[in-house]
Amino acid sequence: MLRMLSKKILMIVCLVLLLAGRAGADAGILNVTVTSPWLAILVNFIGGVNVRVTSIQDWNDDGELVRRIRARNLQSLPADSLIMAFDNSDSKILGLPFEQYNNYRVLYNQMPLDDNKLDAYMSDPSVIPFIAQRVLTVLAGWDSPSYPYYQRRLAEFQARLYSTTLAGRQVLKGQRIYDLTGHSGAFLQAVGCRLTRPSNEDWAEWSAWKEIGRLTGMVSRMAEEKMVVVMDHSTPKAIRSILGSNPAVFMITRPRSNQDYPAFLHDQYISLWSRTTLRPLLPAGRRQ
Repeated sequence: MLRMLSKKILMIVCLVLLLAGRAGADAGILNVTVTSPWLAILVNFIGGVNVRVTSIQDWNDDGELVRRIRARNLQSLPADSLIMAFDNSDSKILGLPFEQYNNYRVLYNQMPLDDNKLDAYMSDPSVIPFIAQRVLTVLAGWDSPSYPYYQRRLAEFQARLYSTTLAGRQVLKGQRIYDLTGHSGAFLQAVGCRLTRPSNEDWAEWSAWKEIGRLTGMVSRMAEEKMVVVMDHSTPKAIRSILGSNPAVFMITRPRSNQDYPAFLHDQYISLWSRTTLRPLLPAGRRQ
């Protein structure tokens, strides 16, 4: 009986120590609220095990930006909440009462990038490391003892981003792309793709559901010429609706806000390369 009692006491002690360890670990975690899923991606990577991130906005299954935290719920955030935004205008648009928070931080006094082109800049492997550097500065301001850790994470991010882009160039350099994307041109050019864009007239007509036959005929012709037609979530909705089920079209997807970004880029480049190795989809009467 004494032996059974000793085992129970030992189990209780172990459980208490485990819970205490978890509580201690959680106490050292920074709970960060961000205004954009792009910031969530960077904070998750640079912050690593030191952070837990909540984004006011996120992408839904269709790749569209939607709110996760309503304006009225922002009022209930504690005054000492750690909040990160691109700039104050970014917060004002979301109705975030940033003046109420002692630990509210911005990456820029005024964002040097056009808000309407944010996706294009954040998808550009040559731009995003500079944004990541700003994220490190804010995290280190909140948690200065962990600065060396955040610095290592930034170095890893930059190194992996460079190696991923280099790997993409090895398989995609010179690949001809018919670019129907809204904001992914830099993403494709970074690996040396040769882009062809529709004329402004065609773009406007197709976006307005006009001249659909010319659009689908263009896609078929591009496939025969071994060009890959590429869209993304910022492609006009009309074009996406018309070509969404076309197997000759490659769709650049959105990363998840908690996803390893270099790994996401690698998957996108390899998936695009796989599409370039497929035989062109010829009409039934012309298949060989």
